[in-house]
Amino acid sequence: MVSIQDLAARSAGDPAAFAELYDHYLPRIYKYIRYRVGDPQEADELTSRIFERVVVKINSYRRDKGTFNGWIFAVARNILIDYTRARKRDRHMSMEIIGQIACTNSSPEESLIRGERRDKLLQALEKLSGRERDIIGLKFACQLTNIEIAEMTGLTTSNVAVIIYRSVQRLRGELEAMGWHAND
Repeated sequence: MVSIQDLAARSAGDPAAFAELYDHYLPRIYKYIRYRVGDPQEADELTSRIFERVVVKINSYRRDKGTFNGWIFAVARNILIDYTRARKRDRHMSMEIIGQIACTNSSPEESLIRGERRDKLLQALEKLSGRERDIIGLKFACQLTNIEIAEMTGLTTSNVAVIIYRSVQRLRGELEAMGWHAND
């Protein structure tokens, strides 16, 4: 099996290697952008911009400076930051948009319960600062390591860990105050 690092190194001159990177990263990047933006059309557009930038900048990736995973999510995060600055609005998804996301393979009862849980989670997430929401999104939606998050945010690894820990504790407290307990 070819490593992501090797695919990244080859992808500048090999469209097939880039296609493999694209297939590997598209779902995770889209999920991260959709979580932060909400609107599916805008998420599609931003995801396209991200991959356009990756194609143009792939030669600037240096294996000795960090993982490709961290690099590509830094590209995604920078495009998202540019987008939110241009829009001058909150960077998190509204409850109305979340309610429009379809659940598949679920009974109506399961869909309703999932929707209620999602609404509670989003209400709790709204209590976090933008930086906390961003780091939580990078950690859980993008599945980045604390080291990768630290590299892209300029924070120390221990600071990232503390922010994640405190944010999760705040989320847990908010959710419990709303009547949602860990065993639900």
